[in-house]
Amino acid sequence: MKAVGIWIGVMALFLVPALAIGQQRGVDAAYVDRRLSGLQQQLADLAAHIDRLKVQDQQLQQQMKVMRETLESRLERLEKGASRPGRR
Repeated sequence: MKAVGIWIGVMALFLVPALAIGQQRGVDAAYVDRRLSGLQQQLADLAAHIDRLKVQDQQLQQQMKVMRETLESRLERLEKGASRPGRR
């Protein structure tokens, strides 16, 4: 989330001079404000989406770990069972 604050600061550095130039050219300050608010909302939405994806990734990694451990134990049992004479 620290990156979000940095990104907003960078956007402000670019938009403040653009606003001053825009005022000279007759650009509506309210438009720039709405645009900035929209960009901030999109950034917040993307940050939340990234957080959800991180949680999902952790859950999938945990599932893979359990599946790998289960598979390894099953293979070990099969290998031990196959080495016994007279068993099929």
